Amino acid sequence: MAPRIDQGTIIVLDIGRNVASSEEKIGNSFFLNAKECTARILERKVMTQAKNYVGVILLGSKITNNSMADQCEGAFRHIEVLAPLQTPTWQMIRDLPNEPSKRKGDWFDALIVAADQFKQIEEVNILNKKIILMTNFQAPSQIDEDQVEMVLKGFKEENFEVDVIGLDIYDQCHKGDDIDLARHFVQTTKGASASFEYTKQYLLFQRQKATKAVPWHSELSFGPNVKIPISSYIRLKDEPVVKTWKKAVKDPVTSTSSTTEGVMKNNTNQSNADDIVKGYHYGQQIIPLSDCDKTMLYESGVKSLSVYGFTHASNIKWQNLNGDGLSYVFGKKDDKKAQYAVRCLVECLHELKLVGIVRRVYNNGNAPKMYVLTPVIDTNDFVCLSMIAICFKEDIKNMAFPQTKQKKFACTEEQVSAFKDLIKAMDLTSAYDDTFDDTEAFPIAETVSPTAQYVLDCIAYRAMNPGKSLPQPRDEIMSLFKMPPTIEKRSRDPIDKLKKMLNLKKVEPKQKRRNQTQYHIPTPTVIHAADPNHTNEEINFPKVQVPISNSKSVAHIGTVDPVNDFQTLFRNGKSLVDLAPDMTKAIENLIYCNLDGNYSKAFNTLAYFRNECVKVDPSPYNTWLQTFKSALNSYNKKIDVCDKMLEKKLGLILKKENNLSTFDVEISHEDSQLYENDTMPYDTELSVRPEVNGLFDEI
Repeated sequence: MAPRIDQGTIIVLDIGRNVASSEEKIGNSFFLNAKECTARILERKVMTQAKNYVGVILLGSKITNNSMADQCEGAFRHIEVLAPLQTPTWQMIRDLPNEPSKRKGDWFDALIVAADQFKQIEEVNILNKKIILMTNFQAPSQIDEDQVEMVLKGFKEENFEVDVIGLDIYDQCHKGDDIDLARHFVQTTKGASASFEYTKQYLLFQRQKATKAVPWHSELSFGPNVKIPISSYIRLKDEPVVKTWKKAVKDPVTSTSSTTEGVMKNNTNQSNADDIVKGYHYGQQIIPLSDCDKTMLYESGVKSLSVYGFTHASNIKWQNLNGDGLSYVFGKKDDKKAQYAVRCLVECLHELKLVGIVRRVYNNGNAPKMYVLTPVIDTNDFVCLSMIAICFKEDIKNMAFPQTKQKKFACTEEQVSAFKDLIKAMDLTSAYDDTFDDTEAFPIAETVSPTAQYVLDCIAYRAMNPGKSLPQPRDEIMSLFKMPPTIEKRSRDPIDKLKKMLNLKKVEPKQKRRNQTQYHIPTPTVIHAADPNHTNEEINFPKVQVPISNSKSVAHIGTVDPVNDFQTLFRNGKSLVDLAPDMTKAIENLIYCNLDGNYSKAFNTLAYFRNECVKVDPSPYNTWLQTFKSALNSYNKKIDVCDKMLEKKLGLILKKENNLSTFDVEISHEDSQLYENDTMPYDTELSVRPEVNGLFDEI
């Protein structure tokens, strides 16, 4: 059976005298526009790497090179088959002519030559056959009505599709017998016609290869007895622009690359295979893994999708989601019972506002991952489950932010209305007027990735220009980063209004100060003890630059004397907000790095820092303390540290302790007691028996 090819395309490019001159005073000629479109079509065919065949025929060439001219003497002249039907290559683009010729060819004969090219391909089965004609029809064709009907009949039998690019033949301004005949061909073969402007706009960005979705089959199991056959399809996936790269060796003489050659390295330190133990990098250390250790590794089991339980949909936040894509889960195809069971499950989850937590093993031996199943009901016929990965406990980072419900963050009604006006002005759904096809800017599922497009442009440019440096991104790519002009114009007044209302301060980035140490060049003197009457005199020794030690200069807060360092930096002009990160870091180091269980130095520093925050601003202390107590959850001496902090009354700073009227913290007495008694209010403490803890004392 012959291999199947999805599409075969033959481009008929007119390079005759009739396309050499420009119809407009300013602009490219028809030949240059046609050549550019041909190059872009070939480039897209190469980049998609689809199962396509492409051929190029030159109309109006200096020479005649086609099989039909060999069969019919004196006919089909000035038609050259530049590239027969084959897999598209970069060489096809390089072989395109740079200048038009002084000959003219018959475009109708070129269509017959293109159809003959498809008949010569017998070793493959081409499903879709397309002929793209690029000519301005300024060279009249020798039309025979009987021949036209015979050719049209053959085109319909072979399912050819004829497209005309360059002139929109459906435009009423283009008239003539050739235009009418071309329109008849396009309509009969169900083709299309477009101008160069529309075609270039369509070819601006690279398209992904159209692939058929391959399902992942498994069973959705509820315990050991209930199992539903399902099929999972990838809806969205974060993939690299180029999935696989082939390594090639470049010849410095010919500047050509080869994928069949390589560089051989001589390893002088050869070892026996029996003496080699494989290992894994863990940080900067290599951990060996012997065959005996492999038998003790965790086995995830066979391919499966197991339901662990159900929870309310509100418990799954966006920050809990993980993974690199989204999948849809349906009942297995051709299994009506499975489809009905999945539909019932979706409707029940939607009605009860629940989601399912499942454990997925993609294949035998792969690491398991946890996913959340969410009901999706788009239409009556489209009912499924969306599956997306969720984080494990180790992947979740608890971050405490300062409260915004304070007087200094409060906004007036006038400021709130100004913000609403700015949001309305920056509405992307109405970024353009009625002159555009779509009034929305950057629509979802239609906006291309600038990074991916630039990578593909670089690949195409490097293929055509091996020795040149990569170009800058195109203007079309850079336009994706720019604000639409209508949005910019509408938002100008609301932004100016907000600037007048808000007391804005320009934040300048802090420049790193280099430690400029002053060097002193001492003048050496020598005392002659043998001659008491000899006075001291200066001797010219070699000068050595010795840095003057300045014991009073403090750059940061350390763990040796953190209180003294804090006082020194505070006197030098640093604020409490700037010193708080260094101070809290020093306190954490004193607690984490403690070995004898005596935290007196750490608690003294903590008490001093708390008193300073009570005087100035309690927010740095309260914010850090909540985060620190959460981090102590994984610390083995958590109970000792927390108990001692309660004994020394080093908890959160309450509102009544601060005397400043401008400070307003919304912390109730119940909240403060809650944080005093439990560092993680939402965690479940596990009680471990003393004899179990005793097992680890001797380790």
